[in-house]
Amino acid sequence: VSQGKGDETMPRASFWAPISASRYLSLFDVGGDDDFFSSDLADDELRERLGHVGDAGRRGSSSGLRLLAAFSRRDEYVPAGVDRDVLLERLVSAMNGFDDDATGNDEAAGRAVVARGLMLENGNHNLSEGEGDKEEFVEAVGELMELADSDAAHS
Repeated sequence: VSQGKGDETMPRASFWAPISASRYLSLFDVGGDDDFFSSDLADDELRERLGHVGDAGRRGSSSGLRLLAAFSRRDEYVPAGVDRDVLLERLVSAMNGFDDDATGNDEAAGRAVVARGLMLENGNHNLSEGEGDKEEFVEAVGELMELADSDAAHS
């Protein structure tokens, strides 16, 4: 990248899919432009990077914006030492702009929830494995769309 070759594809042994050097650094460099989901980011860093989701969803509730953060417990691209449940809670909390990990009954507590989490128990990264997880995912997306449609109708 420093030699002006950021748009060149990295060797296949470097990553599981074709990727440019710039894109790789954007995803994997600490503080990279697309370093949104790293488990090593502090809560305030996650809020800084993801809080705009909640802001956009609350800004004039007519937007109807809702986000489903779906996570596969058996995602082969998540490092083994990462607690997926904790990471999902932290990501959803950051997207909603909350200062804590509380994701219980936030709406009843007066906290507008834009992002919701879904942990798929058996699926891999692209849901090509995991009995029932594809159907659970599609069902959750449908429910989210109905909620967004209902929000838009009431505004």
